[in-house]
Amino acid sequence: MEKENSKLILSFVCLAVFFFLLMGIVISGGFQIDDLINQKVSLLQNSWLDKVFIFLGTYFKRILIGASLIAISALYIGKRKKESFILAISLFSGFIFEQIIKPPPGINLTLGGGYSFPSGHSIFAAILFSSLIYFYKDQIKNKILKIIFILINVLLILFVGFSRIYINKHWFTDVIGGYAAGLFILIIILWIFELKNPED
Repeated sequence: MEKENSKLILSFVCLAVFFFLLMGIVISGGFQIDDLINQKVSLLQNSWLDKVFIFLGTYFKRILIGASLIAISALYIGKRKKESFILAISLFSGFIFEQIIKPPPGINLTLGGGYSFPSGHSIFAAILFSSLIYFYKDQIKNKILKIIFILINVLLILFVGFSRIYINKHWFTDVIGGYAAGLFILIIILWIFELKNPED
C-alpha cells in the first residue's frame, strides 16, 4: 500500500508542475527562463547539428511511434500482456491529453513565435522511455548494465526534449510541461492497474 501511495503522490506532484506552468503561460504569458534557455541553446547551433536535428524533427514522431509499437509487441510476445496494455493505453492517453489541452480557437496559450504548450513529443518520450525503465529495470540483474539501461532511457527522454528546443518548435517550459504530463499519465495508470491487481 505504501508503494501505491507513493505513486499517487508523485503523480499529483507531476500534475501540479504541469498546471503551474500552464497558469504561468495563461496569466503572465510565459517565463523568463525560456528566453535564457533559448539563448544558451542558440549558441550551440552549427550547420552539422542543424542537419541532424532538422532531420530528427521531421521524423521523430514516426520514430517514436515505431519504437512504441516494437516495445508493446516485445512485452506482449514476452508474455507480459498487462504491461503491454499499460504502455499502449498510456501512450494513447497521452495523445488524447495533448489534443484536449490544445486551446480552442480564439484563446492563445502559446508563447511568442507560435510555440505551443505542452510539447507532444516530450509527453510521448516521457511515457515510452519511463515505462521501459519501470518494466525492465528489475529484470536486469547486473548492476552496471542496469545503470546503463536506465541512463540510456533518461538520455533519450532529455534528447527528445532538447531537440524540440534546438529546432525552435518549443520553449523549455513546453518540454518540462510535456514531461510532467507524460509522467502523470503513466504513473496514474500504473497506480490504477496495481491497485486493482495487487498480486501481480
